[in-house]
Amino acid sequence: MNDRKHYALLLLIVATALAFSLLGSRWNGLYYNNKDTYTLPNFPLVTAMKAIHDGTYLSDLYGSRAFAAASFIDNDSMLLDNITLRFAQSGRTAAQALSTDANSYSFTTADDNYFQDACFIGDSRTVGISQYSGIENATFLCKNSLSIYDYDKKKLNYEGEKKSVREILTEKEFSKIYLMVGINECGTGTPETFFNSYKEVVMDIRSLQPNALIFIQGNLLVTESKSSESDSITNENISARNRLIATLANQKDIFYIDINESSLCEDGSLISDYTWDQVHIRAQYYPIWKDFLLKHAIVI
Repeated sequence: MNDRKHYALLLLIVATALAFSLLGSRWNGLYYNNKDTYTLPNFPLVTAMKAIHDGTYLSDLYGSRAFAAASFIDNDSMLLDNITLRFAQSGRTAAQALSTDANSYSFTTADDNYFQDACFIGDSRTVGISQYSGIENATFLCKNSLSIYDYDKKKLNYEGEKKSVREILTEKEFSKIYLMVGINECGTGTPETFFNSYKEVVMDIRSLQPNALIFIQGNLLVTESKSSESDSITNENISARNRLIATLANQKDIFYIDINESSLCEDGSLISDYTWDQVHIRAQYYPIWKDFLLKHAIVI
């Protein structure tokens, strides 16, 4: 009887090892770009254990590689180290690094009709887009000083009622959603605490708008003089937050657009001649923003 128990236990161990080895082989290709080579002391089971430790297996549950990358680390310093390492190894932006995934989409150019089923969520800079960019056929859910923490607060006047961004997204369906908040949060918490709240909002938008493409816009930098004189609204702080939110992009249904790569910025700062307060751009330069977005369209 004892021998039978031992054989059953041995069979269970072998079956479990085989199952995890198969998963390890899958995860090696999916998450580690086949960097693990297998020898006698290092076989696929090792990769499976590493993936469980890293938390990347969570993306198989949630269908998003970005969710796993954003969720598995609670320790702030480990999160920054992981993201920095990913960028350094690839030499590419987050969006570029993920663009080689199967069924991913690349940016293309579209005309003004592209925005007719779009929704823009944001703060005063998005208010500027709504007023001066020339985008006339989109929905704008924006307000001065709006922050990521206001997502479910009744801050907006919408169709004669006070509503939250979340309420509106439960009532109306969009094909494209552009999100840009973060400048007002620079004086609150850390890049990591901001990212945690931002991630929750993006995932909630994903669940409320399952058919929409989500465009995460990196926060526009400020001028060099503003950055040097401020304790919180600095380009270093803005860039740290941008790097984190960029990891949510998967180039499938969530995309990252870095407006700082446009002609509005130069040498890592907003061009001072383009702004009236070192933070917001002048009205005549908002069409540059619109054109940049149109050159970063996704057509499926």
